[in-house]
Amino acid sequence: MLWRGKPGAQTPPEDRGLGPLFAALSALGVEVVPVPFSEDRVQEVRAQLRSLDGVLVWINPVQDGVNRQQVDELLGEAAARGTWVSAHPDVICKMGTKEVLYETRHLGWGSDIGIYRSAGELAERLPGRLSRYGRLVVKQGRGNGGIGVWSVEMCEPSPPATLGSPVRVRQARASDATEQVGLGEFVERCASYFSWSGVLIDQPYQPRLAEGLIRCYFSHDRVVGVCHQQPKGLLDAAPPACREEGTPPVTDGPHVPDYQRLCQQAEGEWVPEMMSVLDLDARALPVIWDADFLHGPKAEDGNDSYVLCEINVSAVWPFPVMASRTIAANALARIDASTPAREGRS
Repeated sequence: MLWRGKPGAQTPPEDRGLGPLFAALSALGVEVVPVPFSEDRVQEVRAQLRSLDGVLVWINPVQDGVNRQQVDELLGEAAARGTWVSAHPDVICKMGTKEVLYETRHLGWGSDIGIYRSAGELAERLPGRLSRYGRLVVKQGRGNGGIGVWSVEMCEPSPPATLGSPVRVRQARASDATEQVGLGEFVERCASYFSWSGVLIDQPYQPRLAEGLIRCYFSHDRVVGVCHQQPKGLLDAAPPACREEGTPPVTDGPHVPDYQRLCQQAEGEWVPEMMSVLDLDARALPVIWDADFLHGPKAEDGNDSYVLCEINVSAVWPFPVMASRTIAANALARIDASTPAREGRS
């Protein structure tokens, strides 16, 4: 178990919810080895990884002012020696960044996504996209916790936007206030994201955001839990349900009737299509990951549509307690399947 923490820590903080997974792995005869990571322990962690059959990883893309670069290098080395890693850095690059929204924009969960691979492209094409939609959500390719996710809205909806146009911007963290700046100033503010994330994407703002976000948890290609959350960061005014602080979101199993249609579409259509687009098979998918969906426009028959907001792979915690045994069993099965590679490593 690898997470960002202080040397000597035997378990992550309790709010991460990994206790049941520790127990489920132990019940299967697996020795769980805690590996807290920090940038000043790279050599020590590298040595620890050499003795392990598998590594489950919970480290955010960006945290405490540092990114995952050194972690990903260590995990790549471990995987090359035959150690099973979830999530593998290569898999994160394929499905665990915001670029997956662009690569799968034509699927049933998709929306009209713009992508930018340099600050120059952002300056050139963002004004036109903003003129078309009036309000966009701009996201750095690799981030978490609302870091590098911005609502950008034209102050004057009629004229075409230019870099000199005033816009209202707000980062997707509940404590952040709305600012009015020039669009060119906002573009300059985003330039630093390219050095780590590589890309930025934009997505039309979803007007039904106040109805909440539905997070589907997966182990490999199967739904193992659902959570209805109330994101606050980009709401113009929080609805009453969002104003109660300290109320945890409710996590349910995958068979709750309210979520059956979404789960069936995700598991039966969208995830298999994503795997085909990204050239991944079910065995390569992480043993725990999630996809966040927003409510899209209502269909003619009155049914909801859903829009993919992001996929989380790097540090999925907490996750549904009822999924712990499935995650543990899937992890052990993948480790057992990699036995020949492990036996051949030095």
